[in-house]
Amino acid sequence: MTINSENFGNRFEILQELGKGANGEVHLAFDNFLQRQVAIKIIRRKESGDPEADRQNRNMWLNETRLAGKLLHPFIVQVMEAGSTDDFDYLIMEYLAGGTLKQFTAPGKLLPLDRVIDILYKVCNALDYANKLGVLHRDIKPENILVGEDNAIKISDFGAAYCNDAEFTQVLFVGSLAFMPPELFRKETPTLKSDIYAVGVMAYQLLTGMLPFTADSHEGLIYEKLNQDAVPMDRRRHDIPASLRFAVHRAMHRDVAVRYDTWKDFCDDLAIALPLVPRPEEANFDSAHFNVLRCLPFFAGFSDIELWETVGISHWQKKEPGEIIVEEDFVGKSLFVITSGDAQVTRKGVVINKMCAGECFGEMTYLDENQFVRSATVTAGSSMSMIEIEGESLRQASGGLQARFSNAFLRVMISRLRKADERFISVAGFNV
Repeated sequence: MTINSENFGNRFEILQELGKGANGEVHLAFDNFLQRQVAIKIIRRKESGDPEADRQNRNMWLNETRLAGKLLHPFIVQVMEAGSTDDFDYLIMEYLAGGTLKQFTAPGKLLPLDRVIDILYKVCNALDYANKLGVLHRDIKPENILVGEDNAIKISDFGAAYCNDAEFTQVLFVGSLAFMPPELFRKETPTLKSDIYAVGVMAYQLLTGMLPFTADSHEGLIYEKLNQDAVPMDRRRHDIPASLRFAVHRAMHRDVAVRYDTWKDFCDDLAIALPLVPRPEEANFDSAHFNVLRCLPFFAGFSDIELWETVGISHWQKKEPGEIIVEEDFVGKSLFVITSGDAQVTRKGVVINKMCAGECFGEMTYLDENQFVRSATVTAGSSMSMIEIEGESLRQASGGLQARFSNAFLRVMISRLRKADERFISVAGFNV
């Protein structure tokens, strides 16, 4: 049957088919209720054929519906609704216009190295989030990573997911053969290292345009995975830094004991590799910013999701020594957090404070919704970097992020009061 608007009571206007497989397809549609584009994933029911395959397709659809309200992450595709008709099951998902990463896995169409690291970093963070909720994806591959604007990526298709706390029987041997870890062929229970392996293989393909093994049959590929090492990346491409090759090869190592134990360890090695890859000076990727923020004391206690949201509303700036950042008696609309270097605070030309990396200023522009007049001048004391966040942008952020910033500002104010008391006692010569 042909999918059309009548299948959904004319709520959705079917615009075009985005992709098709053996058991269904994905369509671009316009949601007339919510006035936005969405992707509709159709899982058709077969009228005859393999009952076991039908059952597995149904279970995969149920998997995604069960997880729809559980996996809420900026790098995971949001499933908004699920339903069934007499002929098919379906999912209503957010739409990303850039296609999938599959288009960037052929020689001549590869992404820059730093862009690949940025993508891997985001995928690792999203899977770490899912794994902590007891969910393993089990089908990570370029076709299941969607691409949006401004370097956005999102993981899709949790139909093959393995849930640690599930009350129903789950199939162990699922996934795409090229990305499946060797231990699954020994019928071992999947773990987070299964997903790490798949990300490693995907990284290899995105970086080289080839898969890590050369077998041209299913049986040959399984044998190579179980008994042989992958083709070294430097045989496929010569400009990949050793640190990046190390991270990828370790992630997809056939020995589970050698493979990364945590997503954080994998991310840390990717962060080490990023500065070593050739890239334009103006390149400005979110993963590098995320890694900077999570190391600053101001952001202690922020969750990964809150840090990613902070990255999204931040403007990154560099200042030279003596350059004025904010000036007293002028209205301010932004708050700042120093990421490197130091700044000097003066009032009417008198130095009253010095701030270093990890400290913030201008927070009253967020706490006081009225026009806030700066009470002091802040000048770069050295070559420094910082983030600027408009107070209004933070006020429009999620409630969780606003609460986290408010707690951080409270810590800052308590610290300032304590230091002010210490200076007063020192000047007054009190003994305590």
